[in-house]
Amino acid sequence: MMKGFTKCPNGHYFKEELPYCPYCQGGEKATAETVKPQAKTEAYTKPGDEGKTRIVNPVAPGDASNRTVFGDEVKREIDGREVVQHVYRSSRKLVGWLVTYSFDPLGADFRLYEGRNEIGRDVACNITVPDKTVSGKHATILFREADGFAVQDNGSSAGTFLNDKSLGFSNDWHLLKDGDTLRMGETVFKFKTTV
Repeated sequence: MMKGFTKCPNGHYFKEELPYCPYCQGGEKATAETVKPQAKTEAYTKPGDEGKTRIVNPVAPGDASNRTVFGDEVKREIDGREVVQHVYRSSRKLVGWLVTYSFDPLGADFRLYEGRNEIGRDVACNITVPDKTVSGKHATILFREADGFAVQDNGSSAGTFLNDKSLGFSNDWHLLKDGDTLRMGETVFKFKTTV
């Protein structure tokens, strides 16, 4: 047993000072009698949310233990009932990555797909960057099989820099090659391609 933690009958470790297991539905102190077995994980989507983030709900709608899952969903039959499963992929071909160590010392990577890839602080962007110096829709990376990669600044307030040169505000496209460095606000990315 870990010091300062206790284990509930369902096998979850939680801090001793809590009156119950935060992962289970229990009473004052989680015991074998008070803890309800956890329900099987099932997915649901609210009407009108097609193509958006899916919510996977391990207990019941509205429960605080929901987690967010990104991806497509596929309906399958398991043990005689229909279950919605998530497929972690895009309908577009994966063609590259942006890698950064600016806001996470262990690094973060973002997938680039064929076509347009919008980058910014706005959650509607393909790549959402948690940097307050990045504009809502800061820049766009475009990939076309015939032309390769290009980047464009979308009139951002902090500007976009390719290998330390400003792209300016002209809405021109600038060619990207493997290993290039992009800076948006205080975030620095290394560009890597798969094609």
